[in-house]
This record gives sequence, C-alpha cells and structure tokens, in this order.
Amino acid sequence: MAAQRYRGISEAVTAMKNGELSSGELVRHCLEKHQQYNEVLNATLCLAQDASEQAAQCDAEAKQGRFRGRLHGIPLIVKDNINVKGLPTTVASALFAQSSPCERDARVIAKLREEGAIILAKANMDEFAAHVSGRTSHWGPSINPWRPEERFSPGGSSSGAAVAVAAGFAWGGIGTDTGGSVRLPAAWCGLCGLRPTYGSVSLDGVYPRASNLDTVGALARSVRDVALLMEIATEARNAPRAGDTSGNGPRIGILSEIMEDVSPATRFVYSRSMERWSGLGVCARISFPLLEDPEAAATVDLLRSYEFARDVRRDMEAHPDAENVVHAGVLADYRKGKSVTDEAYAQALRRKQEFTEAVEALFAREGIDALLLPVARFTAPRLSAQAEEFALARNLVNLFSITEGPSLALPGVQANGMPFGLQLVGPRGADSRLLRAGMAYETAYEPFPMPL
Repeated sequence: MAAQRYRGISEAVTAMKNGELSSGELVRHCLEKHQQYNEVLNATLCLAQDASEQAAQCDAEAKQGRFRGRLHGIPLIVKDNINVKGLPTTVASALFAQSSPCERDARVIAKLREEGAIILAKANMDEFAAHVSGRTSHWGPSINPWRPEERFSPGGSSSGAAVAVAAGFAWGGIGTDTGGSVRLPAAWCGLCGLRPTYGSVSLDGVYPRASNLDTVGALARSVRDVALLMEIATEARNAPRAGDTSGNGPRIGILSEIMEDVSPATRFVYSRSMERWSGLGVCARISFPLLEDPEAAATVDLLRSYEFARDVRRDMEAHPDAENVVHAGVLADYRKGKSVTDEAYAQALRRKQEFTEAVEALFAREGIDALLLPVARFTAPRLSAQAEEFALARNLVNLFSITEGPSLALPGVQANGMPFGLQLVGPRGADSRLLRAGMAYETAYEPFPMPL
C-alpha cells in the first residue's frame, strides 16, 4: 500500500498535497493493521465510526486545493482519559464502562482537529492512569508489539497509544504523563515521546490523575512528528518545525554513575549512545546524586496519591460496587491518598519546589542544555513481572515528574532484541531545545525500526 512509504506525518501531508497519497489510503492502512493485530495487542477500546467518512471529506477538500492545516487527513489515536467528541471516555475503568459519548473535545484534541487530524480511535490504558505496566485496564492488558507472543509490557499508563503507534494503527498518539506514562511506553515500544514543560498544554477535558504532575504529551515514530504534534498542542511559536535541526550542537550532561549494577547489554547500549551524541555536540560527565534520591520518589507517590483520592472520590463514592470492580492497585493508591494529611501534602508541595530549584540549578551550574540517561535501566519486562520491577522502572523518571521541565524519550539501539529508550531532560521551557537536539540525532542515525 502506498501509505507504507510515508512514515512521517509531514511527509504524508506533503504527499497528499502533491496528489501522491490520500487520507483514505492512510485510514485504510491503519484499519487493516488494526484488524490484523489488535485482537492480540488489545491497543484500542473503540474506533471512530466516521473515520473513513472524515478521510473522504479531507480528500475532497484536497482535490479542490484546500487543506485544513499541518495534520490534514492524518489519523491519530488518543488515550482514553482525554475527551473526544462522539466517543466515550472510560479511563479504562469499570466505573465508566457504560459512559455516553462525549459532547465536546478536550482542548488539545480541538487544536489537533483544527489542523486537519482524524481521531481514529480511543486507546487502552492502565485504569485511571494509575500504573506503568499496561496490565491494569478493565478491558484487559495491552501487549508490547515487539515479540508479542512473549507478552512483554508496553509500559504505561499510555500503553494502548504506544502499542497502536508502534504497530501502525495510527501515525501518532496523544497520551498523558504524570509519573512516566508517556516516557516508559515510548522507551519500551521503540517510539519517541515528549513529556512537555508542566502547564504548557491545556488539561481541559482530561480526566485528572494528579493535577500538580499531569501533562499531555505525544507519541510518534520520529522526533519530527512529536515536535509537530506538540507545536500544535501548545501553540508554541518558537517550537522547531519538522526538519529544523539548526543551531549549535547541544552540550549534554552524562551521568556515568547510573550504569552501576546494570546488565552488560544495558551498559553497551548507553555507552554506544554516548558515543553517538559525542559526534553531535559536547558531552560532559557530571555527577548528580539527587537523581535517585528516595525522597523524590516518595514525593511523587504522596502527591499522586493525595490528589488522585481528592479528585476521584466523588466518582468512587457514587459507584455502589467500586470496591469490587476497580483494580486492586488503584484501590490501594486511592486508600493511601485518603490517609494523607493536608499537612503532609503541603510539605510534599514544598519538597517539589525544592527539587525543581535544585534541577534548574544543575543546568545553570554545569552549563548544559540537557541530561542524557536511560528512561529505565532495562528493556520491557513481561506483563507477569512483579510489582517491584515496575516500581524500579520509574527510578530514572521520578525526579523529572516533579521538577516541571520537559523530558524527550527516544530510541537508542536495541538490547536483547528489544527497544532500549533514552531520555533527554531539560530545564523548564527547554522543550524546543530538546526537540531540536533529538531531530539532529535522528537525522544522523535514521529513524528507529518498527516491529510490525
């Protein structure tokens, strides 16, 4: 199919403008992939019944020389905690299994539609966005598309969106990241994903997980596509456009101490990545003990639990059978949050500010543009892994979940036949800088292969 030749969003839109491709072909390609693989992967919860009709309208407009914008006719998938007009939002929970279709789009979805995007489906996720495994959905787990017969975790909680993009069900995905929910799925599914600067994308129409940590981010097969989606989502006028790799090479901070107690395969991947980045900019070895400070993880957990319990209490108490139908891990988090005192919460907010200031000071003191480190120390575990392994997977993202700056996940090289994700972390407002560096890396080393 012609659609397969156009891997990138901008490339596909250009092809449509040149009459070489149609939106209908893109949508058919995605639906065929969905029909072929979704029974195994369980990436989507519901399809938009009018997607083909939307594509036909886009193609009719294209024939008249009219294009809605930078996403004209591009099929996207949206995590099921983000409202999409005409589709229900269930947050992958039995509490909302019978929800009616939403009457309006979340603000971020409205912006994407204004640029011509077609919302193809709602994506599976961890229930209430309350885990990082992809296995806690009321609708069953999503399966990593790399070696699916071995049932590896796709990461979560934006599990279905990552699986769908990696498997070719959509050209890009919109998810949320509170404590790693875009970064881990990107890392374990071989995608690019951005947790943007906190507050830069509207949360209007997004079901809350923890309001002081929640962000809306993008997942795609290339940094260029992530940059385009996030430019639209944030309305940032200085965000780099696809293909923009201008500027001097970045100064990258390398944290060598994180490679202690890791497998030889992981050590090789990170070392190889450092060598590649050395060819694009300046790599400086620095020390940052705060990275895995247990207090950072404790602060994330306390804020997340307290705000979750505060924001979902009405829905929990309104459902007569909530205690029996909600996943045990979600219930444990809810109960924990209810037990947190207002004083402990206020103290956690103060610690959050202290951590943020410490990270900002690091960038200024070391004179670096970004930190380069793995998203996790290991590739995707199996869905059957112990809870402790998934908690360990968050060790290298916890700090940056509370310090408000952006984190860009991108593929490194494979380890043991599975994707190994890296992350570039920057100070607040450095989204464009990270994306520009990521696009330079991508230009030098080609896009990462996809599993299907």
